[in-house]
Formats: sequence, C-alpha cells, structure tokens
Amino acid sequence: MNQKGFTLIEALVALVILSTALVPLFYFFNQTVNAAFIISSDLTGANLAQEGIEVIRNMRDTNWHNSLAFDTNITAGTFRIQWDSTTLLPSAGNPVLKINNGLYNYSSGTDSIFSRSIVITKIGSIELKIVSQVSWPVRGGTKTIQVEEHLFDWK
Repeated sequence: MNQKGFTLIEALVALVILSTALVPLFYFFNQTVNAAFIISSDLTGANLAQEGIEVIRNMRDTNWHNSLAFDTNITAGTFRIQWDSTTLLPSAGNPVLKINNGLYNYSSGTDSIFSRSIVITKIGSIELKIVSQVSWPVRGGTKTIQVEEHLFDWK
C-alpha cells in the first residue's frame, strides 16, 4: 500500500513533541522578561536613592561656595527632593515621582512607580546623617532601597 501524508496519530505525536519543546522555551522567555523588568526597577531605584544623597551633598557644597555654614537651610526632618532641588521640600505623604523626558520630578510628567523620601538627622555641629529611601510596588508587596551617607563640615 502506498500511503501519502500523515495519519491522525502521527500528527498528534508530532504535536506533542513540538509542544513539549516549545512550552519550556516560552516559560524561559517569560522568566527572562520578568527578570529584566525586576533588574531595571532595582537599578532605577538604586540610582534614585543615590541621587537623593547627591542633591543634599550639592546643597552643602553650594553653601560652602557661597561662604555660608555647611548646613544652612539643611535642617533635620523628612523631606522630598528632585534632581534640581535647591531647597528641601516638606514631605507631603511621600508622593510618587513623575517622569518627564527621563527626569524624575514632582511637578510634571506621568506618574512613575517610585517614591522617595530623605531623612536628615543632625549628629553634631559638624555632621549630618542623610538617609535616602526609595520604594516601589512589586508583586506581593513593596520593595525598598535605602542609602545612607554622613556629610561633614570638613572645609
């Protein structure tokens, strides 16, 4: 007998073999995309936390440049700041940062998933403890990255 084409059983076997190979591949791609999103969020959160420290350091250095005390207008408390802040903004419930043309701020753009707070503690007459904390929602809770820096009046 001269058969042409596949029988139904052969087609089902081929389908099972193909799906056995493709399902793990799709799972792997899905996990890779999820991992990339998590890594991207972690990196952005860490950079926003470090940016908080850098803005306060810039305020201290600007005070020195203007021949002022290192902690002029840098008081103890909880604040919010953005990349171009020259003064501390009172923390009003820790709102989410907005993103506008790649810059995170509080005034314009679309809401991001990140919120940042800056806690300043005066340790002594020549030392400030700065804690920059960034939080964002993740599946099953909230992720937080915290950076701490001590700024001194060493000049």
